[in-house]
Amino acid sequence: MITKTLASTIMLSVALSFSSMTFAAKLDQNMHTLAKNYKAFNKSHNQKDALKALDNMKAAALDAKKVKLKTNDVKAPSSDVLFDQLVAEIDKTRALVQAGKLDQAKVEGKKINAVKEQGHAIYHPN
Repeated sequence: MITKTLASTIMLSVALSFSSMTFAAKLDQNMHTLAKNYKAFNKSHNQKDALKALDNMKAAALDAKKVKLKTNDVKAPSSDVLFDQLVAEIDKTRALVQAGKLDQAKVEGKKINAVKEQGHAIYHPN
C-alpha cells in the first residue's frame, strides 16, 4: 500500500514538473514569435506583410496569456492585464494598417514594444 502511494506521488510530481516545463517552453516560443514578428512588422513595406506580422503577434499573445505568470510585486499589473494591453495595442495598430496608414501604424506600434518591455521588467527582470 505504501509503495503504491509513493509511486503515485512520484508520478504526479513528474507529471506536474513536465507540465511546468511545457508551459515555460510554450511561453518562451510565444515570446520569440512576438519579437520576430514585431521586427517583421517594423520592416514591412506593404499592408499584407504588416497585417501578417500583427496577426502572428496577436495569436502568440493570446496563447501566452494562458500561462499565469507570478510576481512578488503586489502593485504590478497581472500578466493577464499586460497581455490584454498588448492585444489592444496590436488591434489599434492593425486598424491603422487596414486603413492604409502604415507609417502611422508603425508609430503606434511602438506602444506594443512599450507593453512588452513593461512585462519583461516585471516578470523577467534579468
